[in-house]
Amino acid sequence: MRLRVRGVCIGLVATHAVERFLVPEPSLFWDLIIYNLIVFVLALALLNESKFLLGIGFTFWGLSSTASSWFAYNNFSDSPIILDFGYVLFFPCLMMYFLKFFNKEFKTKIQFLDAGIIALGISAFLTAFAMKPIPSLEGSELPRNILNNYYPISDVILCALAITIFSKYKTSLVNVLQVLGLLLFTLTDIKFFWMSADKEYLLGSWIESGWLFALIFISLHDKSISQKNNENKLFNQRMIFLSIFLSFLTLTLLSIWSDSLSEFAAIPAVLALLLAFLRLSIALKHSQNLDVEHKLARTDELTGIANRRSLIAKLADVENDTSYCMLLMDLDSFKEINDLFGHDAGDSVLIEVARRFEQVLPSNAFLARLGGDEFGVLVQSDFQYASELSKRLELSLASPIYVHQSPRYLSVSIGVAEKKIGIDLIRAADEAMYVAKGAR
Repeated sequence: MRLRVRGVCIGLVATHAVERFLVPEPSLFWDLIIYNLIVFVLALALLNESKFLLGIGFTFWGLSSTASSWFAYNNFSDSPIILDFGYVLFFPCLMMYFLKFFNKEFKTKIQFLDAGIIALGISAFLTAFAMKPIPSLEGSELPRNILNNYYPISDVILCALAITIFSKYKTSLVNVLQVLGLLLFTLTDIKFFWMSADKEYLLGSWIESGWLFALIFISLHDKSISQKNNENKLFNQRMIFLSIFLSFLTLTLLSIWSDSLSEFAAIPAVLALLLAFLRLSIALKHSQNLDVEHKLARTDELTGIANRRSLIAKLADVENDTSYCMLLMDLDSFKEINDLFGHDAGDSVLIEVARRFEQVLPSNAFLARLGGDEFGVLVQSDFQYASELSKRLELSLASPIYVHQSPRYLSVSIGVAEKKIGIDLIRAADEAMYVAKGAR
């Protein structure tokens, strides 16, 4: 059904083009009714296919086209500028349609900004050189001149945006045709302004078929779209750098040769730089959040020292190094504190124990809480020095810990194991710890 509608529209456009060739004079039926009917048929088809942004954009364009055609057919000198509202809204609708391929995840937010930076940066440079040769429309007021520049600039931005977004997805015939449609629409717009400036444009001119063919191609869409498995990040980074460079270059050239370039190129150039700064701030914020998350994932929430996951990661880093020793500690009679004073009091005791352990350990020792009242230390030393450290750790608990103003004395059972090839260091230290606990 989708292709049938487009096929019928292509047939009508082709018939309209032939009729224009045979009968050059404007026709109420072909140039006003049939021409704009094609646009509304495409809009209704898109709305029926749940492509609401495209459908609404086409509707806006069709409304302005119908009004402009009526004024041109009745030989009015110029249509009121208010009738251009549909043309103006057409571009934001299409831009939002293409940007909808991104979801709200962080990665796609960055991709969203990347697409905007690349599209605006490239379009700024192209606008500076491509727009200036287009003559100004004689006697046009400032709002009309602004619109005359707004349309081709929006065309270029839309083309660059679509190409940038589709480059992140697997290439399909529909995507290629949509991009070709946008390019054709852009070329038709530019040619229209040339002809209008030279007083050569008439209702029913051949370039009107260019708009219709372009809209038909743009109206095509895939039911599903697949993202590339391996995105070329280096290519994206180079394109972003190029776009930022082109934005700075455009602004620099405008300040030097303002008379030779289109001053409207400053708009996409400034927007590209603003998006670049926004992207940088988001990336820095995300990096900070990742650092915090990484730290929290490797830190014991209660005591603030490393956790079991962090200790295991540390062991993996020194897997083939036999110059390390492991000390595994288990507090004696800690359960009594929890039973007598509650878990909050037990937590405060664990915090104090961790603080005391940190104070007596050397800087190269890695202290971690493994869970409950169990702690571990990884230290680069021989077995004798590690045994001496175990004595320090025992002595650190010699003074009482006050719980609800009541002094409590704790002891600790410590197992020491030396790293050797082929042994599980944590298991070996755990076995030594249970031997020490049994000897008490």
